[in-house]
Parts: sequence; C-alpha cells; structure tokens
Amino acid sequence: MPRRIANPWIHSLRRALFWSRPLTGDEWALLARYFGQPQHPGWSRMRLYLRRLGDTRRALSFNGGFVSMPALCFAASDPRQCLRLGDPLVAGWLAHEAFHHWQRLQGRAVTRQALGLQWRFWCHGINPYAYTSSASPVELLAQFQQAQVEQQAQMWQDAVMADIAWRQAGPGAERERLAAAAQRWHAVLHWVQQQGASHRGLPVP
Repeated sequence: MPRRIANPWIHSLRRALFWSRPLTGDEWALLARYFGQPQHPGWSRMRLYLRRLGDTRRALSFNGGFVSMPALCFAASDPRQCLRLGDPLVAGWLAHEAFHHWQRLQGRAVTRQALGLQWRFWCHGINPYAYTSSASPVELLAQFQQAQVEQQAQMWQDAVMADIAWRQAGPGAERERLAAAAQRWHAVLHWVQQQGASHRGLPVP
C-alpha cells in the first residue's frame, strides 16, 4: 500500500508551532556568566521556541530544555534573531526559564511542582513567585535554598536583573545604589555556580 502524503497545511502548521533553534553565542554567554561554564551534558539540549500557544506574553519552560519566549523578547520580534539581552527584563526571563532547566538537572520535579503551585494560585490566590525580600545576603541565600521551584526561579531572575542593571548604569549615585542592590544577591549567584560545578557527572533526566 502506498504511503499517504502528509497534508501540506498540517505540515506547515506543525513547523510554525514547533519550530525552534539552538541558542546563539550571545545567549550562551549570558547563561555562562551566571550559571558558570555548563558542566552537565543536559545543557546542550536547550533550544528556544517562539511561544504561540496559551498566554503568549509570558515565557515558559518544559522538560528537555525547551524554552518558549514571547515574540517581543527577540530582536525585531523575529525568533531567528538573538534575544534582546540588553533589556534586563528579557535577560531576566531567559535566566528564569533556564533556571528551571537547571533545577531539573539537579533532580527536581519542576513541572509537577509548578502545576501544583499554579493550581493553588487559581484556587486560593497564593502567589507562587512571592518571597520575602532582605538586605542580608546570608538571609537571601538561606531563603533561596529552602524555596519552592517558582520562588527560586523568581529570586534568580531578580538576582540576574539586579546584576545587569548596575553593570549597565553610568557613573554616579544611581550606579552606587544599583550596585548595593546587586551586592545582596552575590551569595546566591555564587552558590548556584558552585552547585552546577559539583554535579558534573549526573545523568540527564
């Protein structure tokens, strides 16, 4: 029996919905700055998608290193171009979703836990991203280490955004204020890099 030829319209739709690309050099450089040089082989599976389903204004991460970003995050809204990493918010979103990948490589059941947290939000209004801010690096690190998956990713996003903001600021009082705000996150940034280096040999989940 001859093989059936796939419907060209379905083929085009599938390509439009599930098209992806590897990260660019600049995108990898950003992740290496904050996660350290990737040691786990699972990092090589990361790919970027243009988010086309659900709330297309939000970024999303799935198991396997699949990161979907809104169109506004890409230069000229073109997913074939690099993310607008000069915007601290876009860089923060990439860091947030990449951190979920990092959590999975550490053995955490991110998707299952995140679904439960989102269900609590819709049923009871409990914000899964909320955490208690602190000026103490020691307190922030302790809270970060004990946080659930969404709190951790939000704290990581805030840490990366704070670091980028002070690096981009011009000289003056504002830069000094931003530097002080970023300083409290340094213990968290260092701890994550150390954890990644210590899990070099874990199997890819």
